[in-house]
Amino acid sequence: MPTPSHTPTPPAIAADQWPDLPRTATAAVPTERSTQAFSSAAADSFTAARDLLGDRCAGGVSAVLDLIDWSEDEIQQAQHRHRRRADLLHHSFTLLTPNTALTSRMSTEFVYRAHCRELLDRVATGGDTRPATAAEICCALIAANQLSPLRPAAFGLYARMWQLAGLMEIPGLAEAGHHHEALKRSTIDDLERLSRSKLAVAERRLSTIDCPGRHHGDPVTCAYATAGSHTPRG
Repeated sequence: MPTPSHTPTPPAIAADQWPDLPRTATAAVPTERSTQAFSSAAADSFTAARDLLGDRCAGGVSAVLDLIDWSEDEIQQAQHRHRRRADLLHHSFTLLTPNTALTSRMSTEFVYRAHCRELLDRVATGGDTRPATAAEICCALIAANQLSPLRPAAFGLYARMWQLAGLMEIPGLAEAGHHHEALKRSTIDDLERLSRSKLAVAERRLSTIDCPGRHHGDPVTCAYATAGSHTPRG
């Protein structure tokens, strides 16, 4: 695995720029020292994330076979979570193409699986599958941080998306995320909406399902076989 290059430290914010917070056990007023500590934690988090993600190339037969195995496994797990939508989830395989145009890191197993889980849960609940997933946003922010240090709200979004995607634990990231949420929650909310929209994949929608009555070669009683061709909503 290539050795990751140095990740720039996000800029510290002067202590007098922090908004006042209630003095509670969970939201103490930040000091200049705590600001620097969280900025350092941010840089450490990005370095750890890059170490975890690596630079896996999406090409190659082996990589493609891995993606197929992981996606099929995530579909099976989603079918257990949403038993009444099992047939629809089976036919959602085409939605799970990794967005390698965004970054090759989308083909890293734990990132790709998180991406699949979010999309499959959207399918099961009738959600829109086009907006960016939390995993996609994480990858985009890590790439952006290599070009220029993230501002505090953007780092807060990164921490939020990492936790939401259920990615591997990075020491200090959750605490840093809580810190930024306490200060920039509204801005982070706006950035999340913008990121999901700007990074959306317009063609990532289920097309007409025409099931021949077989899943993986085995005869099944599929709702989309008995009902004929069907275009799911969403």
